[in-house]
Amino acid sequence: MKKISIVDYGCGNILSLKRGIEQIGFSSEITKEKKKILNSDFLILPGVGAFQNAMSLLKNYDLIDTLKEYVQYKKKPIFGICLGMQVFLTKSYEMGEHNGLNFIEGEVVELKKKSKLSKLKVPHISWNEIFINSNAQNKNILNKAIFNKNYYFIHSYLAVTKDEKNTIAYSNYYDVKVPAILNYKNIFGCQFHPEKSGKNGLEFLKNIINIS
Repeated sequence: MKKISIVDYGCGNILSLKRGIEQIGFSSEITKEKKKILNSDFLILPGVGAFQNAMSLLKNYDLIDTLKEYVQYKKKPIFGICLGMQVFLTKSYEMGEHNGLNFIEGEVVELKKKSKLSKLKVPHISWNEIFINSNAQNKNILNKAIFNKNYYFIHSYLAVTKDEKNTIAYSNYYDVKVPAILNYKNIFGCQFHPEKSGKNGLEFLKNIINIS
């Protein structure tokens, strides 16, 4: 059985995520301990809130170097959800300019600035269908059954990868293409909340865990 750990840094919807993982036949541990994180087979970084706060919490718990050792030295699989995925990128412009973990080159930018509409409603809170990016480098890494289905989104910022090939899927919110799933080597992330997306979300979680 895979050792699945959920990083406990005070910035995520952890209990519902743990219950979702149990529903698809896996067990997981909620932890912030370095040894347990490094010994994991699959690591999940959840996230709700603001980018700067998330990075500050990771720093306060001395988790930044631990995550970098897990991802870049041990090269084990990590999966970020919503804000947890956004902190994988190089930097964010949410409430100023802040550095991220730089696991995937890219920037977190305001959703409104990607729209031509004068009164785009934010945050983006809705169920939206996701579509495969035909230009993605690893577009076949995920089961095709997860695409063209609806998932639950709630966010005001976008994770835009420098190389579009690192974006596996998009969703549409009015006139904005929303990066929905990212992947670079052993690093995965999604903008939507699979733990809040019912059957579709559970199938996605199962797929993500099984490919690692």
